[in-house]
Amino acid sequence: MELEAVLVGATVDAAVATFAALVALPAGARWPAFAAVAAAGLVGGHLAGRVAGGTFRRRLGHGVLAGLLGGAAFAVAVWWSLQPGAPNGALWPVNYLLATAGLPTDLAARYDVALGVAAATTCGLLYVLEGALAGGAAPGGDAEAVVLRE
Repeated sequence: MELEAVLVGATVDAAVATFAALVALPAGARWPAFAAVAAAGLVGGHLAGRVAGGTFRRRLGHGVLAGLLGGAAFAVAVWWSLQPGAPNGALWPVNYLLATAGLPTDLAARYDVALGVAAATTCGLLYVLEGALAGGAAPGGDAEAVVLRE
């Protein structure tokens, strides 16, 4: 395992998530910004796989590890953005979706903390999945020519 590759990908993921949680945005920019932040796991995974190089498995593993670290930062950022007083920025759509999901009031009141943790965990797992996909798809050194013989 190449620690530098994992740290490069995870740092990009964590920086995007932190920036998204801390910067307030105008109402019209929140949804497009959320889409960009949600897709940022692809960037971190690609960088991790690209820096690691080597076989598909090696690139995939580095993308997953970068996604785990970056996803943890994204989960914390989402959880923090659900707290009162957090700026309405790129992560505001998560709050909006939870508020307008049509959950029964008594269920939402009883499990309010659990709903926030579940939303944050889901967002964090998104970065893990994206890191795996992009890390494995990053260019590496295992390209081989396939020759079909008749």
